[in-house]
Amino acid sequence: MSSQLLMGQPARFWASNEKEGAVTCQACFHGCDIPEGRRGFCQSRVNKNGILYSLNYGYTGSLALDPIEKKPLYHFQPGTMTFSVGAPGCNFTCLGCQNHDLSRPGAGWPGTKYESNIVSRLNQMAADNDADSWSFTYSEPTVFLEYAIDLAQEAYLNGLSSVWVTNGAMSPEVLKSLPPAVAAMNIDLKGFTEKFYSDVTGGRLATVKNNIELALSLGIWVEVTTLLIHGLNDSESELGELTAFLASLSPDLPWHVSRFFPRHRQSHLQATPIPSLEKAKDIALTNGLRYVYIGNAFNLGYGDTVCPSCGQLLISRKGYQITHYNFSQTGLCPQCGSKIAGRWARGLVAPQAIAP
Repeated sequence: MSSQLLMGQPARFWASNEKEGAVTCQACFHGCDIPEGRRGFCQSRVNKNGILYSLNYGYTGSLALDPIEKKPLYHFQPGTMTFSVGAPGCNFTCLGCQNHDLSRPGAGWPGTKYESNIVSRLNQMAADNDADSWSFTYSEPTVFLEYAIDLAQEAYLNGLSSVWVTNGAMSPEVLKSLPPAVAAMNIDLKGFTEKFYSDVTGGRLATVKNNIELALSLGIWVEVTTLLIHGLNDSESELGELTAFLASLSPDLPWHVSRFFPRHRQSHLQATPIPSLEKAKDIALTNGLRYVYIGNAFNLGYGDTVCPSCGQLLISRKGYQITHYNFSQTGLCPQCGSKIAGRWARGLVAPQAIAP
């Protein structure tokens, strides 16, 4: 028997404002004031009769079983599989977005009809496929947070943790309210000037910096990714400031410096030169970061995890696959006994082990 089809889901994080019939969305840094019948910047939240609704609840625009390394997360349950889902909408307008058809569906997008039991059905699919976690990705989980949180909370009861792959521009209230099921994040730090954020992403650097720090303080496992675009965000001075900032938060914060390939409205640009990526890694290590990885370029050693104390090779990766694993879930280097930062438990994670 098919489940009931529904349209729209009451949103979280909003308030009525002083303009008659209008509401203020409080999900992200935009803080959109939305008149009756209109949508917010992300195109996925609409004001209906003075109530804010999510239009993308239950929409599985992309659904895949991925290695956790693809998110990328290298220090969180390595070698496990994560069920990945994305829904339409985004609060950024990145010029080089590789998923722009999903992230910016346009004002004419009608919204989603969804099955009333969609959360339970998808969690059963995750169990049937032996997934170890959920990842909310492909677009921006902040704009489908109602859907992501409901999926995460039900999965948590079944022993699965959840991951947000995010631009880091949610409101502090959203970040603080995420359930303990959300155990890890990969946060994009797309550049390190407000001009780059404004011109290339439509975002705000200060918001992302504050949220990286806040997520760490909340006990969420955080890894950071920077897509390096030649001539736009790869100067030595900018990379020096960016990596010094990350190291000031924690030298154990893994940083993924990723190779750009031409996409969308940046299709005229060149792919990032390999020497630029290697220079970025050198700068990061000099500034005190202990775990630095080069992504979207699969040269030998770019994805390896080594002990920062003795240099022992712990994990080798080829692409998203682990090819060598000389490590235990205790998180200790087998050669010198140093503690290696991460959440190393493999397989299903009991709920009590997820909470910070």
